[in-house]
Amino acid sequence: MTDSGDDLTALIPELRHLARVLTRNRDTADDLAQEALLCVWARIAAGEDIQTLRPYLMTTLRNAHRRTRHRDSDVTLGDDDTALPAQPAEAPGRLALREVMQAIAALPPAQAELLRLLATTGADYADLARQTGLPLGTVTSRLSRARARLRAAVDLPENAPVTTLFDDRAA
Repeated sequence: MTDSGDDLTALIPELRHLARVLTRNRDTADDLAQEALLCVWARIAAGEDIQTLRPYLMTTLRNAHRRTRHRDSDVTLGDDDTALPAQPAEAPGRLALREVMQAIAALPPAQAELLRLLATTGADYADLARQTGLPLGTVTSRLSRARARLRAAVDLPENAPVTTLFDDRAA
């Protein structure tokens, strides 16, 4: 069972990433990943022979997500057991957008300014250099560092586009 525990531990980063793509919320993703890990660990502890651990774990995660979405899409109960409307379909995208905006606000001002200019004007790097009076290399390096910090802040893998958080097809 120790080997299975080590194998499960090695899969946690990939599991958390998939959970993040599915839920678009760090806390919900952690809860979902933990649920899948506990489910698989219980099966291993019960003696079930799981030949291909990675696909089994990822499928368990997807199934847990489907159950959660199905349960949450019907009706959510409030603290006093009164029915509340389910979360609107656009809510995960809004939460992801809010998280990205907070991450941009936390960037160093020079990086945040360039990133906002890039996003709002659609200008290329040379145009940004002309608009800001900065050398092209400075614009390039600041935007590169800004994107790296942004990815880290929203738990995306290196070189993954931030739009992954908003893409329903990413699952």
